Amino acid sequence: MRKIHLYNSLSNKLEEFIPIDTGNIRVYACGPTVYASPHIGNARPIVIFDVLFRLLKHIYGSDKVTFVRNITDVDDKINNKAQELGISIKELTDKVIKEFHNSIAKLNVHQITNEPRATEHINEMLDIIQLLIENGYAYESAGHVLFRVKKLKNYGMLSKRDIDEMIAGSRVEIAPYKEDPMDFVLWKPSDKDMPSWNSPYSSGRPGWHLECSAMSSKYLGNHFDIHVGGQDLMFPHHENEIAQNHGAFGCLMANYWLHNGMVLINGQKMSKSLGNIIALDDILKELDGEIIRYVLLSSHYQKVLNWTDQAVHQAKQGLNRLYGALEKNPYDNDEIIENTSTEKQSNVLDALCNNINTPLAITYLHELADKIYKAEDNTEIRRLCGALKKEANYLGLLNKNAYDWFNKQNSSVSSEKIEHMIAERAKAKAEKDFQKADQIRKKLHEMGIKIEDTKSGTVWKAI
Repeated sequence: MRKIHLYNSLSNKLEEFIPIDTGNIRVYACGPTVYASPHIGNARPIVIFDVLFRLLKHIYGSDKVTFVRNITDVDDKINNKAQELGISIKELTDKVIKEFHNSIAKLNVHQITNEPRATEHINEMLDIIQLLIENGYAYESAGHVLFRVKKLKNYGMLSKRDIDEMIAGSRVEIAPYKEDPMDFVLWKPSDKDMPSWNSPYSSGRPGWHLECSAMSSKYLGNHFDIHVGGQDLMFPHHENEIAQNHGAFGCLMANYWLHNGMVLINGQKMSKSLGNIIALDDILKELDGEIIRYVLLSSHYQKVLNWTDQAVHQAKQGLNRLYGALEKNPYDNDEIIENTSTEKQSNVLDALCNNINTPLAITYLHELADKIYKAEDNTEIRRLCGALKKEANYLGLLNKNAYDWFNKQNSSVSSEKIEHMIAERAKAKAEKDFQKADQIRKKLHEMGIKIEDTKSGTVWKAI
């Protein structure tokens, strides 16, 4: 069995992944807060950790991995957005959740094991609050329940900050109901127009950090294997999850913590003020989801990813080259011969097992494509195409057949227009007007269309 090595934010080291139970690998991902359309930055952890999910299922077995990604559907941002739009909170969250599911499906993201919603797990949150109060880690004050940060001696173990630095460098809320400025909210009272649930403390709602602790412990247990999310969540969200878990259950929440870097747009952070937030739904209207996935996998997950037109162009070229290699297969894709020896020799798997090195894995796909382009024996081409499809599947790429891929890429040019120009070229050739025929071929090429004359007629594809 291959060994997986992951960079653990908890130890700041590359470590061999050793499961708690090889029969049940358990992973938790912080999911979306559903107040607005997901953007390209939200898509990065979804795609990256989808590759991790695929890898774990391949190594340990598809029925041996439990992957949970929550949905935060109670939050002040949601409340404010619903008020701004003049719609109910449920109407807003249902709409955004549907859009989220539709968008990530187009990115070829595997179906996860569980996707719990925060609003359906209030009782579990209240149970944790009760444990924290009983254990002395939480206290009630003016309808609020707060976590006593300074009672936890190793608070800051994930973000590697001490409490004095946190107070100096953060916007802690100074409130009269707090024993200490660093204490964070587990439960807070709700105004009349805000969502609320009955509790022993007030008619209110949970704090954000508590939601993930409740849902992860319910579906994965108090102590599980891997917790993933963006680097922006490391503090305070993940730090507070660890604190809650320790205070309630007396154990470390997860053994391995993986964090992906942020996405920049042309070298700048996404922000409303700059007007450079790229909604995933909008970009999917312009680009095939596989192109977006390729861009998101083209940089190592721990590094910052810079989304640019050049990166998109390179992704298109890269995928065209890979699909072009598959196009050399003389038979249908369904008839590709799988190479049974590929498993042991898989450079792609080796790259993914080395801290999910997707850029290196993509490089290996192109090396395999090189072999296909150079191969002349049809049986060898079939074998190599089978290997390429299989290897690419670990990354969630090359899930279409080559013909469909190439004929979808140039959506700006209608098929009718292309066919009309090909007919005009055929007419020019029949009339021996070869100059005009060459001009039409050149014009089609400028439009991104490659044509090829065959015995059965002229065929075309986008390039």
